[in-house]
Order: sequence, then structure tokens, then C-alpha cells
Amino acid sequence: MRVHLRFLLIALMLHASHSFMAADDAKGWFEGDCGGTTFQIEKFASASPVQNLVLRLTSQLAAPLFEGAGWLDVQAKRCSGVGKCEDATQAKIWLNETKGRSKRISGKYTVDFGSQHFEGRFRVKYRRKNPPAICE
Repeated sequence: MRVHLRFLLIALMLHASHSFMAADDAKGWFEGDCGGTTFQIEKFASASPVQNLVLRLTSQLAAPLFEGAGWLDVQAKRCSGVGKCEDATQAKIWLNETKGRSKRISGKYTVDFGSQHFEGRFRVKYRRKNPPAICE
């Protein structure tokens, strides 16, 4: 009986931790151009399913070079369709450290839209701009 109880307890803990971890990170993509890096995060925080969060890190340096730099100010928009975007009053992003030239970046964000505050974690995949940007 005691062995069955332990097995049940371990199974419940694994199931709960998997649910917690899977719901924690929002997904999306990122791409760079001559003026910076754009992160598009889908299904963020408690937003409606059709809303996306677009974070723009403006700089000449690529996003992975900012890893470990702490919170970085970004421009942000909450979009629910083409041309239907609302600018954030304040936004910051934190990029987690990656090894080598990674095709995935994870981190966390905090964004304010007036009195609404959103924060969460994300994991985004690199998306190549087509055609690629040519910077001078």
C-alpha cells in the first residue's frame, strides 16, 4: 500500500510540474534587421487568444549580445489584427543566456498598457527575414 501511495504522489507531482512549465512560456518568433530585433509573442499573459505582443529592441547590435545585460527598455505594441495595434506606455525585456549562435531565445517581459500590466516568460524561435536585410 505504501509503495502505491508513493508512486501516486510522484505521478501527481510530475503531472503538475509539466502543466506549470508548459503554460509558463509564451511562444513566438524573433528576427533582426538593420535597426534592431523584433520579438513577436503569441498568447501572452492573460490576453485574448487573437492578441500578439510585439516587442522591438532598437539597436545596431544583435539580440544575443544583450544576454545577461539585465532589463532592457523596448518599444511594445499589443496587436489583434493587421493595423489594429495599441502602443504600450512602458515595456522591458530580459534575455536569458544561450550557448553559441542559438536559433531560440528565451527570457521574460514586463509591459504596461495604461492601467493594465502584463508580465511573463517567453521562448521564441529565429525567423529569417526574406529577403535578408543588407545593412551598411
